[in-house]
Amino acid sequence: MGTVSVNSPRGFRRSRWRTPLALALVIGGTWTALWWGVLRMAEPPSWPPATTAVTADGALRATADIVSRDDVTVSDLGTQFAWSTAATVDPLPEGRRFFPRMLDDIRAARGSVHILQFGFTPGEVGDEFAGALEAAVGRGVEVRLVVDSYGSRPSQNADAMYDDLAAAGAQIVVNDVLPPFETGLWPDRDLEWSLRQVGHYEHRKLLLVDGRVAYIGGAGIEDHFANGRFHDVMTRLTGNVVRQLQLAFLTTFRAHGGPLDGDVAALAPYFPEPGDRGDKPACVVGTAHARDVSALQASRQLIDDARRRIDITNLYFTEDEFVDRIIAAAGRGVKVRLLVARGSNSAIHSAALRHHYGRMLDAGIEIWEYPDAVVHGKVLVVDGTVLFGTVNLDAWSLYRAYEVGVVVADDQAADLFEQRLFGPDIAVSRPGEAPTDLWTRLVDWGADKLSYFL
Repeated sequence: MGTVSVNSPRGFRRSRWRTPLALALVIGGTWTALWWGVLRMAEPPSWPPATTAVTADGALRATADIVSRDDVTVSDLGTQFAWSTAATVDPLPEGRRFFPRMLDDIRAARGSVHILQFGFTPGEVGDEFAGALEAAVGRGVEVRLVVDSYGSRPSQNADAMYDDLAAAGAQIVVNDVLPPFETGLWPDRDLEWSLRQVGHYEHRKLLLVDGRVAYIGGAGIEDHFANGRFHDVMTRLTGNVVRQLQLAFLTTFRAHGGPLDGDVAALAPYFPEPGDRGDKPACVVGTAHARDVSALQASRQLIDDARRRIDITNLYFTEDEFVDRIIAAAGRGVKVRLLVARGSNSAIHSAALRHHYGRMLDAGIEIWEYPDAVVHGKVLVVDGTVLFGTVNLDAWSLYRAYEVGVVVADDQAADLFEQRLFGPDIAVSRPGEAPTDLWTRLVDWGADKLSYFL
């Protein structure tokens, strides 16, 4: 009695509306979560550094405060760093130059080797690094790695390499971009019931040796950075700023469930007093979704304050605001040069940039297309200041991924990038030309309209 038949008009109306409404709620909820957690372009004040920003001398204490917490997660990443100093800034273009130097430093390590890497995969280069790391563990060096699940594929074709590293005694944690999300040391990780990592790539590339030497740049530990297919630059740093980069690594390692003693005395060996603190002003910048966009805001300020020159090389240069800013700089008499690949590894990113070729060329900007390799470096030189690291000038990198860079305000350092990178690369490149055929222009226009999602 009182039950409504599914064949009745009342029951039909209920059934007819219930399924579409439920589907709409699911789609709407999923989109809201995706937008809020991934696609949203949050921009908290991040530059210039606040008076509370972490100094190099305060990096040890700040690390202890973060890693000693039981509830630390990736949501706690995004430390703001104060200006510090570098003793040496040594840009090394091409894997044939930087890989041997990195391996030499690993083989000379006596205390710790820390690697934060988007792409660390098996191959000639990856196998050599893995062997050097296993040998380091064998002589008592502490080896820790943070790798990205998408870039390094540790659960897929790289699992044997990571299993061997873990068996040798290296401590490895993984940033999972897509579910299932896990935390803790490889391979016996625990399921983490959270969506906070979804869509947020661990795109940083850092090597830290004994807390005294750091390498930062765009290159993964992969064969295509050694065989000429990808053209990149890694910069070797010494000085006080290395201690701040050590904080970035250790807090990330801990946020992914890596074991770390939070006592100041236990952490102190990772933050040695540098033999030469250096006198080149340097500041660590980065991005961490909804917490830190210092790399974005520092790049803006550098470009807007430019008076003489702007040199940019970047794999993904699709943010319209940066195109507008360099056009404005050219309009006030700044010499602007843009170095990109003649053939990129992403057709849509290349098309989105090419959409602006006409405007840039009309403004007097020099566009140079490098032949026969993917230009993968991420360097911005403005007057006597250089920003280098892992930061692409696209929305995903600037707002959504984990990125790191270093700003060095030193004429000599900036000139080294001209001598070793921009000068030689432009000498073998050809001038970029705006497309004239209608179909290419339509494709480029469409790609530009998708730049929010690139």
